[in-house]
Amino acid sequence: MKHYPFISLLVLFVFCSCGTQRGSISQEKQSLAADSAKSVRLSPTMPSQYYIDQGVKYFRTMESAVPNKVKPDYSDLVIRWEWHPWLLLTGFGRRNLINTDILLKLYSTKYDTIDCRYFEKEPFCRCHVIFNYSGKHIPIYEEFTFNNQGEITFIEAWSDYPSLLPMDKKDYWAEGEGIKRLSTRVPGLGNTRGRIELKARWMIEAAHKDPELADMIHRTRHPVTTYVREFFRQRKEMANAIYPPKGDQYPYYH
Repeated sequence: MKHYPFISLLVLFVFCSCGTQRGSISQEKQSLAADSAKSVRLSPTMPSQYYIDQGVKYFRTMESAVPNKVKPDYSDLVIRWEWHPWLLLTGFGRRNLINTDILLKLYSTKYDTIDCRYFEKEPFCRCHVIFNYSGKHIPIYEEFTFNNQGEITFIEAWSDYPSLLPMDKKDYWAEGEGIKRLSTRVPGLGNTRGRIELKARWMIEAAHKDPELADMIHRTRHPVTTYVREFFRQRKEMANAIYPPKGDQYPYYH
């Protein structure tokens, strides 16, 4: 969504730059369960407005007129995952996201709308926005997962067209069952700090059962090569992202 060719190459540049005692068996099992917990087990720890403000602030960081010092509270291992037609893993780690947000300001950006809402279940913040890139309008649906410290741990985004969304078009805020989001399937996002461990046994075992999770892990280990491949694979699709896919209508919610 934010990846016109020269911007994508700038993001690629940023990608390139960037003893415990053993307890009882029961204690180890409890620790393992806590470490590998998924985000859905977490409850909000901040006022509802806090989560809304974090979502809005995230988008404002990419707005050309907003100072660079404005940024949301990211976890140190925050992940940004942007579904087709975008480039999947487009950010990994706090410093990487901050740097790419600043670089994106080089392309004249503002918003036609930013509508962020709070939800009691993860993802606690969900937003429908319309990016305005020098007159090019791109609708996006985006979700934000948080840890107990109020830091963003996972950002997941889709083009806001019915055929590309993870939910039915009648379920405007993705509150129903069976939503195809990756964030709720990532082990570790539900532990105390919302920190994943890519090499942990519980992560590897989960990836064996979930090809999309396995793909995410692979991309975090090889961010540059996978980003380049995805860019050349998707560049035509990204160029057409301002148009609804065949058969879709936008705005679909009227």
